[in-house]
Amino acid sequence: MSNTHLLAIWGGTASGKTVATVKLALELTAHKKNVAIVMCDSLAPAPQTLLPNSSTEGKSLGELLTLPTISQEAILNHCIPFSTNKYISLLGYMRGDNAFTYASYSKERAVDLLTLLRHVADYVLVDVCSMFSSDVLSTVALENADTVLRLCTCDLKSMSYFSSNLPLLADGRFAASQHIKVLSMVKPGQDSGEYCNTYGGVSYTLTYVPELEEQYYSASLSDKLFTIAGREYTHIIRKIAAQISVTDKVTDDMNQSVLPLMPSSSGNSSISASVREKKQKLVNEPKERRSHNPIPQLKKEKQSDSGGGGLFERLKKGDKS
Repeated sequence: MSNTHLLAIWGGTASGKTVATVKLALELTAHKKNVAIVMCDSLAPAPQTLLPNSSTEGKSLGELLTLPTISQEAILNHCIPFSTNKYISLLGYMRGDNAFTYASYSKERAVDLLTLLRHVADYVLVDVCSMFSSDVLSTVALENADTVLRLCTCDLKSMSYFSSNLPLLADGRFAASQHIKVLSMVKPGQDSGEYCNTYGGVSYTLTYVPELEEQYYSASLSDKLFTIAGREYTHIIRKIAAQISVTDKVTDDMNQSVLPLMPSSSGNSSISASVREKKQKLVNEPKERRSHNPIPQLKKEKQSDSGGGGLFERLKKGDKS
């Protein structure tokens, strides 16, 4: 198994980030890969919209980030299982949470969370908050992601958003020039070609799909799309997932002869020493440590020996590395 892939999905408000994140997660689980979705938006928490019938009490991402220490067991306890797909788990803020519900947390804490998630899942998908400059976890995800999907829409609001926010990612450590640009929510009659030129070219186009909007509002995003526009949307999502998988294979091949992560000769490393150390730990992690079983959901009652997969067995034995 290749190293866990950290994918950040970023764009302005109403750019289709959450829908694209869920559809990508569903596509990645087609081969029984565990996917952890992290939803950073505390202004309009998404878990209750996506999973209105799931129990979310005591599972807030804000609570997890402000614990004295974060462990794999704590992460699993805060994961919300995606009811229709046992290979997907969500982390997000809960209904009623706001910017003042929980204490602030450091950048190091956000790095710890994403690093531990890499041990739990095969893919970590981060639905980045549009106002990432005021959200530490979103900023850390954009800085440390293996791939960033930048979702742009065909309107002046989106153009204004990127004009204001792209300069915040000008530092080399964000690798903004390597983002995969996606033209999203393209409606019939819109001059998508003109907007493609404005955004400096795009790799993919995701059209507006009324069927998809209906799925979102009826909490049924796990359903397949059957209209012509819906099947085209699914086709593009599949191509994006395939590109991510190819990137994983290349990374895995490179890691067979990986060298220690060292600062640049100028002394200005693109990431902190602590982040390099954690990334190197992940590179060196034996592949057999991860399980192909679904991400386990820890419960208070006694678990059977056959439940939960390899990771749960390690946690029972006290191995939380």
